[in-house]
Amino acid sequence: MEAVTPVRRVYPGARDAIVLLVLAFAVSLVAQGGLLALEGVGVDPAHPGAQAVATLFVFAVVIAYGTRRTGASPHTVLPLHPVPLSLLAPMAMATLGVGILLSEVDNVLRSVLPPPAWLERVFTDLASGRRSLWGSVALLVVAAPLTEELLFRGVILHGFFRRYRVGRAVIVAAVLFAAFHLNPWQFVGAATAGLLFGWWRWATGSLVPGLACHALNNAMPIVAANCAGLRIPGYAGVPTGAVEFHPRWFDVLGVTLAAGGLWLVWQQLQNPAPPVTDSTPSDTPA
Repeated sequence: MEAVTPVRRVYPGARDAIVLLVLAFAVSLVAQGGLLALEGVGVDPAHPGAQAVATLFVFAVVIAYGTRRTGASPHTVLPLHPVPLSLLAPMAMATLGVGILLSEVDNVLRSVLPPPAWLERVFTDLASGRRSLWGSVALLVVAAPLTEELLFRGVILHGFFRRYRVGRAVIVAAVLFAAFHLNPWQFVGAATAGLLFGWWRWATGSLVPGLACHALNNAMPIVAANCAGLRIPGYAGVPTGAVEFHPRWFDVLGVTLAAGGLWLVWQQLQNPAPPVTDSTPSDTPA
């Protein structure tokens, strides 16, 4: 009788992804312990620069483990091929608009469910660069986009696109991404970003749009908080405990940028067609 070769299970699935996130939390505890141990030699564990280094270490371990488990090459799991500027520009435009609208959604949420004072201080300190402006940039604009995109839109979506329909894959990955932030005040924004960047990962077969636009999205509050001429009520850098809403013109600007950018992205993706890669529709389950 001819031997039956077992079919290799596609990795990761939803449960595997949850295990990866638990692993990230576990490694993070080790990293934070290491920072505390270095406090005696002058290292500030809460410094955003130190947190950036810890974040890179934690996710490097988890991403390397997850990539190895897929059985595919790093280039396949973490595709970084270029995307035309004609497509990246409207993606950036949409990101700016969506960021404005999500800021207003956050204002509404905080007015109904005020966050703890300590959490708001953390966000305000990071956006203002109070401890270190370059440390905030390193953490929010470099480390966070690099690590989160490689894990969620890289390793996790690599497996999801092969196990689930595209819509389900993107939605489940976005929910996991939002839940990973561990607080309700970031859930809506993170889920929306996860949907947007997941769509672009599938449509282009590249992590470049997510990396670039994630960095842009995280840079917006820092720019707004540190440029006096850009201070807008309710948008970044708001003092702890104060809830303000955007001027109406600013919300209209957000709607215009988001709608216009998304429409231009859609047009660009229709003609020419997206390249056929490991995660385009030709490879996904029917």
